[in-house]
Amino acid sequence: MADRSFPLTSPFAADIPGLSDGDRGTGFSVERELEDWADTVARLPSLVRVALKSGNTTLAVRLLVSGGRRDDNWLTDVVFHARHPELRGRAIRSGERALSREWATIRMTIVRPALQAPPVAVTPAPPPRPVSEWRRLALAAAGIVPAEWKPDDGFERQRPIVERVYAYYAGLFNRDENLLWAGMAKLAGGAVYHGLMVAQQQFDTAKWGIGQDPGAGLIVNYAHGLQVVLLDTQRAIFEDLAWQHQAFAQAGVAELVATAGAPAGAWRDIASGDPGRVRRGNRELLLREQKTVVAPFYGRIRDLKDFDLIPDRMSREALSPVPGGKPFREVVPDGDLTVFEHRWKWIETDMLPAYEGLAPQRRRQLVNTPLADLAARRWPPG
Repeated sequence: MADRSFPLTSPFAADIPGLSDGDRGTGFSVERELEDWADTVARLPSLVRVALKSGNTTLAVRLLVSGGRRDDNWLTDVVFHARHPELRGRAIRSGERALSREWATIRMTIVRPALQAPPVAVTPAPPPRPVSEWRRLALAAAGIVPAEWKPDDGFERQRPIVERVYAYYAGLFNRDENLLWAGMAKLAGGAVYHGLMVAQQQFDTAKWGIGQDPGAGLIVNYAHGLQVVLLDTQRAIFEDLAWQHQAFAQAGVAELVATAGAPAGAWRDIASGDPGRVRRGNRELLLREQKTVVAPFYGRIRDLKDFDLIPDRMSREALSPVPGGKPFREVVPDGDLTVFEHRWKWIETDMLPAYEGLAPQRRRQLVNTPLADLAARRWPPG
């Protein structure tokens, strides 16, 4: 177990009678007090986290001591804050005498004896799983066979996979409502599903005119091409973000912090449970999706040789997937939905605030609305 730095603020113990100066700790500090605890928990060895979660604080301290931790103030902080997650890592304040007494008791009855006890034999934690393994697990959880995911086949053949992807996102949100990105992805799936169905209708109508209408073949090609881009985009988003959510749900934030390619800061924010940090972490995932993952696919739409008719129509008809949200062109007049800066302005200034402003019960209701109803904007009353 490697020795690492886990900064924590020491509690205020100056008003505890009978303590020597050495027992009083380093005093009260508010520096980074709301930030450090979530980061500390994320970096604790997995065996320690399990012991703390199960309430076996003696074992947790002995494991840390065996790993080289000898600072009794820091060890006491770990146990104390594990018992009081509602404090979110802040230091004990002057006047919180019951908490101060509890902190001192932990130090004298759990930490000090552990520092004198024989070392605990520790089995090294297994290394983090590779991204490829988490992708495999995410696909399995979504009920998707990789060999059957073929965007080039078009929407009609790929419809079951499209529906499983958005059902998977809804399931993630239902298990942990701090996964706001997953819930919003399900709502946005309604708009994607609508676009795919419209393209399919155009494809089906135009194919009967091939040989009679000179423009029918062109419409068929455009409709199929748009479908393929939308399906490729959906798959790219899943491959980039689903594995992260699967790892978080199955193994916790420590797995993501240790895995290359994951935005560790975003996941630490989400794991913190603090509402502001949770929103910030999910916003970072959404920005990653729009700026890094999907931008190249919107570029492909602009590159279709259609005199920009498709981007213009998409921009004119783009409606918010969130009830109460404004249409794209109302927020960005004359904007192009396929341009990241225009799209992000819509999301950041209207769509995201509308989504975050939903009452929790209403958000759950919408996320669990069938995809076809979301596509038709048949939102449940609420």
